[in-house]
Amino acid sequence: MSNRTPLVVYLEKKYLLAFRIIMLMASLPFLHDVYLIMASGIADSGEYIVQRGDGWGYYAYLFKKSAFAFLFIWLATLGTKEKSDTPKSE
Repeated sequence: MSNRTPLVVYLEKKYLLAFRIIMLMASLPFLHDVYLIMASGIADSGEYIVQRGDGWGYYAYLFKKSAFAFLFIWLATLGTKEKSDTPKSE
């Protein structure tokens, strides 16, 4: 079995708050896109325009935007921790 651990960024305490704010701000455009896609039922990627129910393109584009939003929200909340000076023993 693999030893999987969640994605965690360790930062010094003085950079922690700024990093979290930046990650929240980075998630806002993706959350806005997710809202527009779900509210209108149209996924417009710039090259293709797909309506809900016209195949997998709509759901793939919605999943992509949701995944990026979730990544940045994760890094802003539970995925960032203060760096400890003691080394970990394995």
